[in-house]
Amino acid sequence: MGLEIWRQGVEELWNEWQIRSLMLLSLLLQIILTILGEKRKYTVGIGDYLWLAYLSADSVAIFSLGILARSAANSTNLNLIPVFWAPILLVHLGGPATITSYSMDQVDKLLINHLLQLVTRVGVVGYVLFRLRENAFVLVAIPIFISGMIKYGERVWVLKRNKASNNLTMQPSAKQSCLKPEDQMSYYCSSGEARYLLGAHILFGTSKMLFQNLELVNLDQEFTYDLVYDKKAEDAFQLIEIELGLKYDRHFSKVATLSWPRIILRSVTFLSSIFALVSFSAMIKSKSAYSKNDRNISYVLLGGVVCLETYSIMRHLFSDWTMFWLSRWKQDFPFLYRFLCLSRLLSFRRERKRWPGLMGQHNLISALSKKPVNKVWKQYFPAGNWNIHDRVGVEIDLKELIFQQVKEKRSRYDPDIGDSISLKNLLEERGSNALIKYKHCFDKVRWSLDDAEFSHSLLTWHIATHICFLDDTRKNNGFASTYPNLKMSRSLSNYMLYLLVQCPTMLAIELRGTRYNVTTIHLRRLLYRGTDQAGRNSNYWGTDQAGRYSNISMDELDTLWFPEAQVRSFFYELLGSPSTMLMKIAEQDEGEMSALLDGCMLGLSLQSLETGNGWSGEKKWEMVSEVWVEMMMYAASHCGWKEHTDALARGGELLTHVCLLMAHLGLCKQCPPEQNSLVDARIDRLYDILNDLE
Repeated sequence: MGLEIWRQGVEELWNEWQIRSLMLLSLLLQIILTILGEKRKYTVGIGDYLWLAYLSADSVAIFSLGILARSAANSTNLNLIPVFWAPILLVHLGGPATITSYSMDQVDKLLINHLLQLVTRVGVVGYVLFRLRENAFVLVAIPIFISGMIKYGERVWVLKRNKASNNLTMQPSAKQSCLKPEDQMSYYCSSGEARYLLGAHILFGTSKMLFQNLELVNLDQEFTYDLVYDKKAEDAFQLIEIELGLKYDRHFSKVATLSWPRIILRSVTFLSSIFALVSFSAMIKSKSAYSKNDRNISYVLLGGVVCLETYSIMRHLFSDWTMFWLSRWKQDFPFLYRFLCLSRLLSFRRERKRWPGLMGQHNLISALSKKPVNKVWKQYFPAGNWNIHDRVGVEIDLKELIFQQVKEKRSRYDPDIGDSISLKNLLEERGSNALIKYKHCFDKVRWSLDDAEFSHSLLTWHIATHICFLDDTRKNNGFASTYPNLKMSRSLSNYMLYLLVQCPTMLAIELRGTRYNVTTIHLRRLLYRGTDQAGRNSNYWGTDQAGRYSNISMDELDTLWFPEAQVRSFFYELLGSPSTMLMKIAEQDEGEMSALLDGCMLGLSLQSLETGNGWSGEKKWEMVSEVWVEMMMYAASHCGWKEHTDALARGGELLTHVCLLMAHLGLCKQCPPEQNSLVDARIDRLYDILNDLE
């Protein structure tokens, strides 16, 4: 009997608070989406939480709307449920201004779904309002209903715009300039910080052509070259950061180009939410239609709509888009232009974070010291953070190194001279050019760059960089060397391997994961042979007893992990007895797919530069860092624009910044090509044929 009473009490409590709790949960999800949707532009590691909230928000709102529709159809008491709760759910379904889609892959699917659901969901809300039309509070629901239709329609419009920009078949085939005369005039007439942000907006205009795989015209390329080339490294990267911030807004949020229709619609939604809240406050004083709980929840829901709409307007008002728009209307709105564009707020806008400024780090050697993740978990969460060992900041010294090497590469290419080095050959350089000025080691290590597949070169240099780091650290009694290029080389080495393992689609290479997996298996097998059954390092290299442990399957090897000290001791032994260890590594070689042997040989060759060629450690690490930058430039220019766009939804990658920096300086396949001798040859053939016809 007591259990039955308890069950009935729980059921009554659920029936009473079911729709209330769902309405509050829907509002909470909207707040989470608003905050995380803004932060993911410059924050890493929140993707899973945002994805969960993004999926849950629409599901909760749709489920709640269904309960409201059923209650409105079955209820004889028109005052049982506040009539304006259904339109509030329509506002929630419109989504916050900070996020429209989670990734670019969803745009086509989401557009069709939301376009169809716009009609059905508006119809359901209209049905609820019709059923409760005799309720006096329907006057509060109408302005919220109008606001909800506008916000939902805006979401569909943004998805349609993104789909059109991604549909390359709809783009014009003829090359056309993307620079507007008024933008150039505004840039030259402005000064200080305003000119700086206008320059970033001009770069964004040209990058739209690049991201749509359209070629730039000469005028656009010359303008962007002049805009970027004379900047300092920090300023050049800041321009790219602002440009990518605009790109993110364009694709993943409702904050984009400002226009009078958008200002009018945003004013309508804001005033509608204010009117609904004020009307409810006035009417509730004279009518006690709802319970105290419903009144309080209604205040929270209406207040939430007003706060979210206010936040959206303020974010748009202080965005870069507003400054660009006001620059064209500064004669009509001088006070607003001075307040937003010429005050200290502009400096604050420039310094506002738009990119986390971090590089993911993955080290092949350190990966062996971590317990492998369960294969089932890997299968369903292939992009998990277990492949990210750390994140380090992109320091100004690294930006300076990258910028100088990009400018040096550009200086070797002149599109107006037919016999200069071709753009295609420049973009195919992946490290060997950095070795040319180091004549003593050019022939010694060139094989690791020119004669190998790119992923193999990447792994080879990653292992060699780690060996050099271990040896130099040991020579300094366990402390890392003070060479500035050592830190940059380590960061770039780990970052490039992070891209290979965590973001393989950004590296335009084949068999991305195979070489990495085979190389780790190769090293695990060698470490396993040096370990007895008790797990102690027994130094069994070359003994017959080690053969007992060599017959281990690939699956078993993939689950092994080793103490960090044991992994280090393997490479210390390599440095101490190179001939013996290289032979042992060769005996257990996994074939051409493993880069372990090549990496060890390269590492020993680099270390021998100090003893055999009299190099200083600083010179060695300077050369290594330049090789890594050139390899990164190769990867950046060969990564597809779609992959660069998808990376923005994860907080952005340094590789995308490097790619745009190169493109704006003319190092891109879509930039105007050099004078082609084939054109002259074609003209000569034309005249030859005409002469023959005569």
